[in-house]
Amino acid sequence: METSNEFSPHHGVEKSRDVIAAISSIIPGLGHIYKGHYRVGAGLLIISPVFIWAALIMGFATAGIGLLVPFFFLMIIGWHAYSIEDRRKHPGGII
Repeated sequence: METSNEFSPHHGVEKSRDVIAAISSIIPGLGHIYKGHYRVGAGLLIISPVFIWAALIMGFATAGIGLLVPFFFLMIIGWHAYSIEDRRKHPGGII
């Protein structure tokens, strides 16, 4: 008998929370705060604008190649928000 979590009734709800966290990471830190990682989320909210500003300035110095850095940064933060554990232990549903 398999004991995987794949067929649990909350599996779809957990995946929807992961997707919501990844999408809300368009503003770096919000996905982490949504999943209950408040310190990481607050740190990203504070540091991200400085990092993105520096990467945009670097884009001018590197003939545009540095403009890719903010996109990779946002993708990595979204992936991290998607993959970390959910500390909030929501009841059933997305709320």
